[in-house]
Amino acid sequence: MINRFRWIRCIIILIALIVVPFGAITSAASGAAPAKSNYYFVYNSTKVDAKDLAAIKQYVAKFKNTNNILFDANTYKEATKLYDALKADQKKRGGKVAGIQIFGLASDVPSFTYTHKLKFFSAKPEWDGVEENKKEKYVSDFLYSNFKNDSKYLKDVSVYGIVQQNLPISVIPEWPVSRLPLTKGEIAKYIGNYDAYRKQINGKSVPTVAVSAPYQFQDGLAQDDIALFIKRLKEDKEFGLFKNTSQRAYYKDLAASLTKENKAGVMDLVVGGRGDKSGAEQNKVLFFDRKSVIGLNTNYYTAFLWGFDAANGLDANSVVHDGLAKGKLINPIAHTVPTFNRAANNYLWLHVPTPEGETGDDWNDYVALDKEHLEWDTPFFFVYKYYEAIGDGKSRLQSFFEANAAYATLTVANKNTTRFLFGFNATYSAIGFGNLFSLHYLGLADY
Repeated sequence: MINRFRWIRCIIILIALIVVPFGAITSAASGAAPAKSNYYFVYNSTKVDAKDLAAIKQYVAKFKNTNNILFDANTYKEATKLYDALKADQKKRGGKVAGIQIFGLASDVPSFTYTHKLKFFSAKPEWDGVEENKKEKYVSDFLYSNFKNDSKYLKDVSVYGIVQQNLPISVIPEWPVSRLPLTKGEIAKYIGNYDAYRKQINGKSVPTVAVSAPYQFQDGLAQDDIALFIKRLKEDKEFGLFKNTSQRAYYKDLAASLTKENKAGVMDLVVGGRGDKSGAEQNKVLFFDRKSVIGLNTNYYTAFLWGFDAANGLDANSVVHDGLAKGKLINPIAHTVPTFNRAANNYLWLHVPTPEGETGDDWNDYVALDKEHLEWDTPFFFVYKYYEAIGDGKSRLQSFFEANAAYATLTVANKNTTRFLFGFNATYSAIGFGNLFSLHYLGLADY
């Protein structure tokens, strides 16, 4: 009897060994490919001409690994309504979202509104510590980066609402969002420029060229100098980035330097300084403005515009718009909300060991920003993560998305953390939230 059961058991095991692998092979041989993620291409049918629409369709057709959805936003006048429509469409289709590409100005395809209200400083007897601009509404596409939110909370979003009022708003991006802030009659030309740019850089190592006009100085140290930080990313062994990319930095004759570099060849441009949607300035004189950006027309170039709200309004009245529409600017990263580089510090005033021959344990000094300090909610954390992803061979948009996601995660983790730097307590994550709503990728997603 025991032998009989053993024999039956052996037969069952043998069948399992034969049938299960065969079933797996059959499933694989059936050609059932994993479902493609959905990529949304959002435009306004009344804000494009025939050439624009044809160019958009040709561009969309180059995305071979996604389920591409051309979505007409003509009937949606508010970002919350468009958000709900995209969210409902995605729920109906199922699967994942690969990204959202928007064509048009904020008046063509609506952007969310952002109110500058945050509590950065601790309250004092004479002041509650709340900064607020009651006069101006800013725009942001940041909230299109996930569908986790209830749209009723997404009108006039502020950092104060997220942190102090604990509104249930998720700020962790789940996919990249890009916008081409051009309008009817301008889009087709730019798509052609973008294709030409891709051909121009094919097989080339593109140099990073930084023109920097720092204005935040402490004891002679340029705190907001993004060129200095990028230089350190290459030269300091702790960071070790830009291993195969050349760098050049300029601090004087910036307008002339830009012209020279544009004539020399394609470049990844970084512009740091104070300014607004009209451009960046040095000593109160614009060196990168709406006129000069049109004149940079010898070679294509990408741009990282840091510290000034070059894309404020996402309208046709900005240096970003003119560079895209009339010059050879490609896919800039730019701010829509003024930041003026606050808390973007190359050096921190920290406790240091007592110098030899001195007494007391309360010594402080300026310490150069390192990897550990980057996680103290400094805006340079985003810059580091962006170039780290670039160094890993990822596209600019993917690098922007990954840096944004890492910066958002860090910011949320430190939502209620205060730090004592430079003689006062401050909640530096407030600036992090502000930068998340401000930073935008303005151009086209990479196919």
